[in-house]
Amino acid sequence: MSSSLKLPIRPPRLGRNLSEKSIQGLQFVFVMWLLSRLLIIIAMQIIAPHYPATPAEHPTPFPLDFVPNFVPTSSWELFTHWDAAWFKQIVTQGYNYADDGKMYNIAFFPVFPLFVRAVMSLGFSFEIAGLLVNNLALLGAMILLYLWVEERHGDSAARWATAVMAWCPFSLFGTVIYSEGLFLLFSTAALRAFEKHQYASAALWGALTTGTRVTGVVLIPTFFVVAWREKRPPIAYLAGLATSGGLVLFMLYGWIRFGHPLTFVHVQKAWGTASGINLQGWWSMIVNLFHWRWGAVKEFTKLFMVFGSAYLFWHMRHQITRVGTVYGLFSILLIINSGAVLSVNRYVYGVVTASLALGVLLSRHPRWGFATMGLFGTMLVGFAIRFAWWRWVA
Repeated sequence: MSSSLKLPIRPPRLGRNLSEKSIQGLQFVFVMWLLSRLLIIIAMQIIAPHYPATPAEHPTPFPLDFVPNFVPTSSWELFTHWDAAWFKQIVTQGYNYADDGKMYNIAFFPVFPLFVRAVMSLGFSFEIAGLLVNNLALLGAMILLYLWVEERHGDSAARWATAVMAWCPFSLFGTVIYSEGLFLLFSTAALRAFEKHQYASAALWGALTTGTRVTGVVLIPTFFVVAWREKRPPIAYLAGLATSGGLVLFMLYGWIRFGHPLTFVHVQKAWGTASGINLQGWWSMIVNLFHWRWGAVKEFTKLFMVFGSAYLFWHMRHQITRVGTVYGLFSILLIINSGAVLSVNRYVYGVVTASLALGVLLSRHPRWGFATMGLFGTMLVGFAIRFAWWRWVA
């Protein structure tokens, strides 16, 4: 036998290679999550206490538990400003409401407080429990987003999409004690499951989404339209209906406890929010763009994120899945029609397919991607400092 005889080379095992690539991708996701969260913590706990700013005497809108002339010092309390104080009241005292035109915590949906309460039962304080729930939920949302985008667009787009979610300035609300993390986690899981024709999972995650924030109702028309366009079986429509479960249960609670199923809608008037397009609010944003002050920056981010995202969904409609496009466009329409102009930029961040679409786009233009991430990181530090000083961010 010739000594030059060679054994046949075993073909590579594709499944294992893909698994290894996915593991590397998930390691990237964890690093993005960890570094961005550490940046927020450093900005709030180290930089903010030494930042030269004038203490606020009466912030607008006036927040719960605010102390006039507040100066931040390193503490857990810095993570509990603005909406976090309302969540703390729900967790520690329960829901309250009266039809007297004042602010009440019934405006906030129950799933996030329930999760926080469950973690507190293990012996943690509200602050630690809230931070664990929100931050770990954001990590879970990033993992699901990576897997979803990788399946459709490859690992490069998946990395960019999760980087967008991690470094967007409004990812601040995925660290402080807000419901952003859970909303992103549940909505991502619901959309991904529906796209994969996993209707029971889509219904479950969808119901948790509508129980976390009212904007989760966008899943219902999204599933209906996609089911109709793709000629899916009747069970797809049933999954769409089932996603309303969280909202229906909260309405039932309001009816039993306070005598009306739409108490969470009625109380919005106290925040200056009413259903329908707030033409005055949108016009004020446009006018403020011409004033050289902080307000101009805030209004620009609102207008850019809302209408820029709408254009992005339309521009990328042939590059991303139908589920992602329809959900994104319906979400933007709801945000515009909600009247809640104070927080529209934060609500756009909560639309997971905005991160997906921008990630896919930046993966094709990486130079713009790196510049965008640099800008995001800089703004993230500024927003974290402002939040610590009881300044309104979104």
